[in-house]
Amino acid sequence: MSGSVGFQPIPLYLQYAADESKYSASALQANPQDNAMLAYFKANAASITTPQQLLGNYKILTVVLTAFNLQGSIKNTAILSQLMTQDPTSSTSLSKQLNNAQYTAFATAFSDWTTSPFASATNIAQIATSYTTNTFEQTADSQAPGIANALYFARLAPKATTISQLQSDPTLLKVAVATTGVTYDQYVELSFAEQTKLLTASVKISQLQTPSYVNHVAEQYLIQNSTGGASAPPPGSIASLYSDDSTQDAGDSLLGILDPGANLSNDSTSGGVLSLFA
Repeated sequence: MSGSVGFQPIPLYLQYAADESKYSASALQANPQDNAMLAYFKANAASITTPQQLLGNYKILTVVLTAFNLQGSIKNTAILSQLMTQDPTSSTSLSKQLNNAQYTAFATAFSDWTTSPFASATNIAQIATSYTTNTFEQTADSQAPGIANALYFARLAPKATTISQLQSDPTLLKVAVATTGVTYDQYVELSFAEQTKLLTASVKISQLQTPSYVNHVAEQYLIQNSTGGASAPPPGSIASLYSDDSTQDAGDSLLGILDPGANLSNDSTSGGVLSLFA
């Protein structure tokens, strides 16, 4: 989505990113529905002792999935059941097949029910905190579209140490692609090898622990999101090889020789198997 709803995205992002925990706590108190949902979760989560009970309790499942940024999967009970009953480290597990950081985090947290994950007060508190943060970011996105992804990137990108970690997280990837000089729609038309080469040349992985660089990437994403496109990359740069800028000769653009109707990516984070569960 592009455009804005009454707020300039970059100043709003910088304001929220500076102290997101404060703003998310205030937003929760101002939202009776979210506040009640979280109160119910805290009061009743400890009674959940099996995956089936979790899947059968809509309110608690909503809080848990929102905490893992998987709220859109609440109706995918078959998928969630497999994630909670398989060893996520097994090469044959659904978690490995999906190669999605958010599903992997969920599977890791809820695959062992020898002792209920909700038996730990620490786990319950962490889920509650993540729920509060993610519901705030969703609300912020209605003020200026793109804010949610930018804030998510600011929180989690510093934990990424490889390009593949960025590629396995759909949200981190969408923001990181803004550094390449091409749009996300253009990016997903590339082969996985081309995607990897482009990201490796564009994203400074070693600087993701530097707040100023993370903010720079997030701001690039917000600019691209608000304009609905990407600025032309410098001629001769790696990104220019992938540009479909009309000033280039068709033979100079990789996108120019790709079938515009085909998705050549074999990466599960860029469509693929994940699209089956959208």
